[in-house]
Amino acid sequence: MHFLFLFLLINFNLFAEDYEWEINNEIGFDIREFHKEEAFPNQKNTYSSYLKSEIYLEVSEKINFISEPYYRYDHNDKERSLFNFKENYLLYFKGNSEVKIGIAQIFWGVTESKNLVDIINVYDATDGDQKAKLGQSMLSYSTYFESAGIFDFYYLPFFSKKPQIGESGRLRLAKPIENYDVIYSGGAGEKVPSWAFKWEKNIGMSDFSIQVFRGNSRDNSTIPLIEGTTLKYFAGYERISQLGAYMQTISGPYIFKFEAIKRHGQKNANNIRENYYSYTLGAEYLLNRLFEKVWDLSLFIEYSNDDRANDSTDIMQNDIFIAGKLLFNDVNGAELLIGSTFDVDGGGNTSNVEVSSRITEDIRVTGTYQSYWSTNNKDPLHDFRRDNYLGVKVIKYFWYRSCTARKLLYNLYW
Repeated sequence: MHFLFLFLLINFNLFAEDYEWEINNEIGFDIREFHKEEAFPNQKNTYSSYLKSEIYLEVSEKINFISEPYYRYDHNDKERSLFNFKENYLLYFKGNSEVKIGIAQIFWGVTESKNLVDIINVYDATDGDQKAKLGQSMLSYSTYFESAGIFDFYYLPFFSKKPQIGESGRLRLAKPIENYDVIYSGGAGEKVPSWAFKWEKNIGMSDFSIQVFRGNSRDNSTIPLIEGTTLKYFAGYERISQLGAYMQTISGPYIFKFEAIKRHGQKNANNIRENYYSYTLGAEYLLNRLFEKVWDLSLFIEYSNDDRANDSTDIMQNDIFIAGKLLFNDVNGAELLIGSTFDVDGGGNTSNVEVSSRITEDIRVTGTYQSYWSTNNKDPLHDFRRDNYLGVKVIKYFWYRSCTARKLLYNLYW
């Protein structure tokens, strides 16, 4: 890591006094107390901490370097302990085009409950945040035309498997998935490259996008194998093709959203490769100055469907999502989020309450209560039936800013 910074400083003549840089850091402590007795042996509460840095270097007028190293340590579940570069790339831009090389996070999608089209990065299943990602190595090219929209091309040379919660962790399936090996099929592999393309265009108050992906699936299947006399489960990845699209349009206080995919080659819950179609359709309604205060309230309702029905590996395969997010717009950035999912087939429901606010200029505290209820023993959500928990996360922020490269070298290397 230090050698990379030295390489950049030496090779791009960064010792100029007007060189700009910025480092934002945060330390977080995450506690989850599960108030019900565990469903499976050896499961324990979650006590973890993490350190994340966001480093920005202006290498030249047309070249930037961005890095985001991330380390997490879990006291009880060693499988949750993780070091990963969320981002670590050089960005070159000229006119309406840009080239990115390194490790990055890319987000696609418009809906709230989940993002079907978002397929570039692998999701970090051990984080607890359903939208947390791992960094993805890539070479990308993006260009913009006023009449035609934005065109993005991605070459993804390597694949990183999804980390899995260990035997002592909560919020896992009945049988933990082993982390020490994975199974590739259908032409997939750790060093087998993937590629993707995205087109996006804004027309009036609407956004439209089409995406194409070919490569290793970012969603793993679960493969049972017998080692010696013990039955174990491993993550399996197939080579897939996916065509995706999303649309979002604004009409007054309403925002209407739609995401859909057609995927070929993914294994279903019976470990049979098949083709399937899935979509999420929803709306958002914004209320300004609630109760004649500066508060803003956003209301969400979405429906998700997967045509594999009970053979789907997606927990939200026939579900309704309802939520509300209240922004108090005060100096502490206080927020309140309440949401629930309801399985139309009666497989199981979830509820979540989250309140967050800064208590000082550089410390934010978030309290969460997550519950799983009315679960059916034939649904994967049933494995979480005793995982209702109260969570508290404390984040401390600190940062460095300067325009002197010599001081940057001192802070990073020493």
